[in-house]
Amino acid sequence: MDLIKILNLIDVGAPLVTLFFFIKPFKKMTRELHYIFLFVCVQFITNLAASILELIKVNNYAMYAANIVITFSLLSLMFYSLINKQIDKIILACSLFFAITVIVSLLNGDGISYYNSTISAVASFIITAYCLIYFYWKLVNDHQSNGLTKSAFFWISIGLFTYYTGSFFIFMSYKFLINQEANVIGILWRFHNVLLTIFCIYTIYGLTCRNYQKT
Repeated sequence: MDLIKILNLIDVGAPLVTLFFFIKPFKKMTRELHYIFLFVCVQFITNLAASILELIKVNNYAMYAANIVITFSLLSLMFYSLINKQIDKIILACSLFFAITVIVSLLNGDGISYYNSTISAVASFIITAYCLIYFYWKLVNDHQSNGLTKSAFFWISIGLFTYYTGSFFIFMSYKFLINQEANVIGILWRFHNVLLTIFCIYTIYGLTCRNYQKT
């Protein structure tokens, strides 16, 4: 199997491998890690469904729209329960803005008749902001910062930050780049798959930490 085929398939393979690492610690995991488990499940299911639909020549835009809406909702709930209650209103406001963006985009056909990356770009920007807020909150409030790097969720949040920050630039430049050269879409999605794989690697590493129960 050549490199291009591997890069096309890792958005399914990487989440599937990651799910196996949740088996052993599953019953002892914190609520935050259960959200991450659901996040990986959604990535696997929707990416697999999109690949199957593409294989049989059926429009798969709805799968990508479902992916970003469901994963954004899961991560928003996770950060809402995780971070200091003083910023609850920020998360609620961001969620409302995202919901409006989804409704407007769907009414314009995004996720139904075509893909314009608007929903994905907004979600990526907001989740990146959530990660930065979490890092700041954790560093300010965690008096045992020496043990921070031994926490599973610390590494997973780095994976989320890497994935969504890189994805944001992909989605922001998506429309411009494909207007310049239609074939570039394959390169963009392969790079996106690499970012998802990096997230999965961080998640696997976090789940193998001794203190995987700590956040």
